[in-house]
Amino acid sequence: MAKLKSSSSFRPGHSGACEASLYTFTEYPERETETPRVVRIAASELLEAVRYMRQWHGDFRIQRVEALGLIELLSGSPLN
Repeated sequence: MAKLKSSSSFRPGHSGACEASLYTFTEYPERETETPRVVRIAASELLEAVRYMRQWHGDFRIQRVEALGLIELLSGSPLN
């Protein structure tokens, strides 16, 4: 019998809940007086987060990316 592959790339962690890394993308501000936009992405790896940014935020001019840490995704979350 063939094993079905999950459509989600998140894998269960030590507690049994799905885990993901949380990344913060900061944009270059248009003007010096303007506050830069920030987007937070939960992904299994940095490359996946960058692909998401390119697909959904193509006009976002990335200045800085920070890995904030590991988070647990709750069951029923739209992120998993």
